[in-house]
Amino acid sequence: MRPYPFPAVAVRRVGEPETFSTPDEGFGFPVFDYGGLRVGPVANFVFQRGQRDGLFGLRRVALTHEIGGFVEYHPFDHFRMRAEMRQGIDGHEGFVAAFYADAYESVGRFRLSVGPRINFGDNNYANAYFSVTPFEALVNGRLLPYTATGGFTSAGGMATIRYNFTDETAVSVYGGGQRLLGSVGSSPIPNLIGSRNQFNAGLALSYSFVVADPLQYLPEPLTSLKP
Repeated sequence: MRPYPFPAVAVRRVGEPETFSTPDEGFGFPVFDYGGLRVGPVANFVFQRGQRDGLFGLRRVALTHEIGGFVEYHPFDHFRMRAEMRQGIDGHEGFVAAFYADAYESVGRFRLSVGPRINFGDNNYANAYFSVTPFEALVNGRLLPYTATGGFTSAGGMATIRYNFTDETAVSVYGGGQRLLGSVGSSPIPNLIGSRNQFNAGLALSYSFVVADPLQYLPEPLTSLKP
């Protein structure tokens, strides 16, 4: 388990309440927001994989930038469901999807949340991180050749404790675990070098930029068009 400090940025309009989010989701904003349903673009990045921790001889996977979209729904208070679909434009160059569900509650300046996670990756993603070519197996000396295929790659959960210093600034401490599934979980890389059980923890510093509603600058006769 490796702890990471992590920055997070959000944008909201003046008078608009803060929207629930967690540190493990992508960077996104809604272009449609009505009745608890939010839809919009999303981006994410995945740190590069080097050759540390027994990975000598395996291919390096460069820093990956992922872009795509998200759908989020709040069916009732203090609960949200979210799905992200993202394509890696470099690095692993695969298609991935992440599914979230969170129950959350605020107590004073604190907000607590917990919920399950399920992840999907296609063949390109699985091959980049979990396949072993015959040459790589020979150089590494501990692994046998293996071809990983796409599918549901992991399932687990995440818990977060957030503290709001001000309406704009907050810090979150989070931790969770995932178990690798399917072809990815059967790869010799986690089974012989690492573990099928993956744990993570981190500290997220977040800041919300509050921007004016551009419709407030419309001439008076046009403000009747404001939703």
